[in-house]
Amino acid sequence: CVFGIPTDVPEPRDDELGHDAGVARILVELAHASDGGIFALFTSHGALRRAADAVRGQLGGRWPLLVQGDGGQRDQLLRRFREAGSAILLGTDSFWEGVDVPGRALRVLILAKLPFKVPSDPLTAARLERLTDAGVDGFTHYLVPHAALKLKQGFGRLIRSKTDVGAVVLLDRRVVTKRYGRMILEGLPPAARAIGNWVDVRRGLEEFFAQHGIGAPV
Repeated sequence: CVFGIPTDVPEPRDDELGHDAGVARILVELAHASDGGIFALFTSHGALRRAADAVRGQLGGRWPLLVQGDGGQRDQLLRRFREAGSAILLGTDSFWEGVDVPGRALRVLILAKLPFKVPSDPLTAARLERLTDAGVDGFTHYLVPHAALKLKQGFGRLIRSKTDVGAVVLLDRRVVTKRYGRMILEGLPPAARAIGNWVDVRRGLEEFFAQHGIGAPV
């Protein structure tokens, strides 16, 4: 497994439009590099819809595009993804865990954003309030550990057996620019890392794909 982190994609909170554009561009470029076989996981339905709208016309019908919410239950989408062998599936929270796609059908996992809980969600807000009342920093001791666990679960969608090979690409540079990023990265499975501008990360991924026979036939 290789883990790519492009550092020139705008941070989602600072520049949502720029981040959306970066996600769409990288998704399309990775589809060409890997010949599909992509899971792209999002933390909100809004971000998923924007990505679907942005990439649909750029893929040229070469790879089946399966979008959560466009018809069909999760199991149906997963079956179609496995059977296609080169599909692109866009999903949200329910695809972060409990999904098993072993083998070549899934060879690239794109994580659009760090999976932080939304602080305004009633249950999350109540938990954070209780921690604050106890003198505990909720961000450090609740939101960050939860995001780390969720990211690890997302990472686990790709490598399901000793023979699985593929790339994980996280499009949220906060994991390397923020102090809490180290805590999140420490819990991930071992993988070679490609960190830097997208052009350099893409080159590293393409070399990995070529080494492992991933991509469109020549």
